[in-house]
Amino acid sequence: MFKRALMATAIASAAASSQAGTLLSESFKNVSALAGSGWVLNNQSTPGGTTNWYQGDAGIFAAQAGPAESYAAANYNNAPVGGTISNWLITPTFSTELGGTVSFWAKGDIFDGFSDHLAYGLSSTGGSNTGDFTLGSAVTVSGDWTLYTLAYGANGVGSSARFAIVYTGEADLSNYVGVDTLTVTSVPEPSSMLMLGAGLLGLTAFSRRTSKR
Repeated sequence: MFKRALMATAIASAAASSQAGTLLSESFKNVSALAGSGWVLNNQSTPGGTTNWYQGDAGIFAAQAGPAESYAAANYNNAPVGGTISNWLITPTFSTELGGTVSFWAKGDIFDGFSDHLAYGLSSTGGSNTGDFTLGSAVTVSGDWTLYTLAYGANGVGSSARFAIVYTGEADLSNYVGVDTLTVTSVPEPSSMLMLGAGLLGLTAFSRRTSKR
C-alpha cells in the first residue's frame, strides 16, 4: 500500500511539473506602479509628447477584465501634432529555458478618420533598449477587445527575454488604445513530455515487478 501511494505521489508530482506554468501575469490595475516591478515605460516618440502609458480611462471604454479602469492606455498625445508615435511598454525579464507564449488583449477607440496601431516582439537577450527587440509588423487595433499571442522557443538554462508592446503611428491619425491582461506562459517541449511519459512507464513497471514478490 505504501509503495502504491508513493508511486501515485511521484506520478502526480512529475505530471504537475510538466504542465504549463505562468511566468508573468499583469492586469494593469496600477500602471503607475509598473516601473517599480521591473517594467519599462519608454516613450520614444519624435518629438516627445505630453503623455506616456497611463491608467485606463473608464469613460472611454472599460477594461477587458477586472475594474473598468484596470488597463494600460496610450493616446495621440504621445507625440505632438505632426509627430510620430513610438511608445514602448516593456515587461520585466522572464525565463526562456522552456518555450512558451506571450498573450495580451488590446482595444482601440474607433473614430472616423483615425486608427491605432501596435507592434510587439521579443528581446531574446533580456535587454530593455529599443534596439534589443525584434518586432513584427504593426497591427491595426479593432474596436473590440482582441487577443494577440506570440510563441517563442526554448533557449536553454539561464536564458531570459523581455516582451514589448509599441504604440506606433502618426500622431495626427491616432486616437486612443488600451492594453490589458498580459500573460507569459511556459510550455514543456514535446521531447520533455516524451521523456516524462517514458519515466512514468518505467516507474509503473518497477512498482508492478516489486509488488509480485
